[in-house]
Amino acid sequence: MNSPAEIPEAGLFALPGGYVADDGALHREVELSPLTGRIEERLFDAPFHTPSASVITTLLAGCIKRLGTLATVDADVVKGLLVGDREYLLVRLRQMAFGPEVEAVWLCVNAHCRKPMDISFSLAELTIERKTVAARFFTHKFSLVESNGAVEAPGLDGCEVKFRLPTGGDQEALAAIFHADPTAAINQLLARCLQSGGGRSLDAAEVAQWPAAARHELYEAMERLAPQVAIELDLTCPECRTSFVADFDCAAIFLAEMTANARRLEREVHLLARHYHWSEEEILSLTRKKRRRYIELLQEEIERLN
Repeated sequence: MNSPAEIPEAGLFALPGGYVADDGALHREVELSPLTGRIEERLFDAPFHTPSASVITTLLAGCIKRLGTLATVDADVVKGLLVGDREYLLVRLRQMAFGPEVEAVWLCVNAHCRKPMDISFSLAELTIERKTVAARFFTHKFSLVESNGAVEAPGLDGCEVKFRLPTGGDQEALAAIFHADPTAAINQLLARCLQSGGGRSLDAAEVAQWPAAARHELYEAMERLAPQVAIELDLTCPECRTSFVADFDCAAIFLAEMTANARRLEREVHLLARHYHWSEEEILSLTRKKRRRYIELLQEEIERLN
């Protein structure tokens, strides 16, 4: 299936996987609105311990202008997007707001060093595995025969299960559990994504009774079908010369940049209101790029007058 055309300057992008609606229709073309001060403010107003998955939902719900031919794109639709699709849209939003270049601080992996190092990279180096989804549910047939011919779980070997791919809603629901007990969280994730007879979701306790090989096999099946967004960089610590591969969480970097921008937004609103006499609502409705341009013009004029 051909991907929709991407026109970054117009905010048009194609989901690597796609959103399958209740009627079975696949939607992949997305139109993103640039960040405004009002959307930035919503993120800053979120309670401190709000899971990042919930913050991402708020951000995307405010910036997705259109998804395929869907009449409405609300928080429920955004929660239903695949994890890889959400990460991809977040990267594109970051690119629209800050540009493709990223500067960050990374700690050396050497336990005897752990010195911070300044790094920079371009989002052009991003690896995107596009895997168009054709349906909401998939079928997996277990094959649990070991190398010696023994079957670890005779009750499961050869059985078929239906499953869907993890979504933003799953991330939100399991955020707290992932921090406390990753194994329990994975069991609950598999249970949420599985269906048994009559379309009923399985209970996490049932999945926990499966042998580890069965859970691993199903998790791998999901990963093979899910779109992936990743960036890996070969780094060398300037202090101890240890070389290692850094796997960057683009979503975490973007959210950290946005959080660091909170105080600046207040100063920019104050400066524009003072000099242009615009209301707070008018200033916050500006896109981040346009707001920054007005600030630059003001700063140039102030420096010239001084």
